[in-house]
Amino acid sequence: MFNKKGFSLLLFLVYLLLFIMVTFFSCQIIVSLIIPSLHSLRICRSHVALHIATDLFVRDIHAINKEKNNWKLIHPQELIWASDDHDIGWHFNNSCLERIEGVYNQGWAKKTVSVVACNISNAIFNVEKRNNNIIGIELVLRPTHSINRPVVCYVALKQMEK
Repeated sequence: MFNKKGFSLLLFLVYLLLFIMVTFFSCQIIVSLIIPSLHSLRICRSHVALHIATDLFVRDIHAINKEKNNWKLIHPQELIWASDDHDIGWHFNNSCLERIEGVYNQGWAKKTVSVVACNISNAIFNVEKRNNNIIGIELVLRPTHSINRPVVCYVALKQMEK
């Protein structure tokens, strides 16, 4: 009598090989879909952070008292102006955009530094003047991951009537 119970070792190895191949291909498909989506998500978060930084910059510029000339320093990578009770500065330093608040007199005496955005390859402040008055400021932020697609914002300053 020939009584067969269970599987043979060869059949077990064939099933094991098939299971390993299905698992490998499933993992490969999952990884090939998830890794690019995580990269896209990282780029999207970076762009959102840059747009939030430009919104904060616009808010600070709109809060400037336009009745007096209160600009202390105007450079392509740094702006400093006097507000009512302290000085405010925006500065590009070590691939980060920083907002500085404190007392400025040819250097910061008391200051609080806030990092507004990181992973920036370059930040440039372009000041537009007419009749020796500043009428607008453009901020150009170039992220490190896509240098060819900068984030640009322009803030127009309303001039007081005399």
